[in-house]
Amino acid sequence: MIEFLLHIIINIIISIFIIYIIHSTWEYFKDTYTNKKTKDLVNTQITKYQQMMEEMQQNTKSQSISKTDIQTMNDDLTMFMEQQPTT
Repeated sequence: MIEFLLHIIINIIISIFIIYIIHSTWEYFKDTYTNKKTKDLVNTQITKYQQMMEEMQQNTKSQSISKTDIQTMNDDLTMFMEQQPTT
């Protein structure tokens, strides 16, 4: 019985050791033979924000709403609201 338990314990230790060796080898090859990818999240977000702001400024300069357009939109909205059934 003791020999059986000793055999199981030795097998467990050997298995753990083999798994550790394979894992270490894999990590070594991964670190040695691959390029590390780093992404600059801060500057990427700042650049995106600046582009958005530039686009918004260009859009506001190109889109000016005249007073007649505003009045037409208000009239359309009023008509729409009047047509809605009240519940």
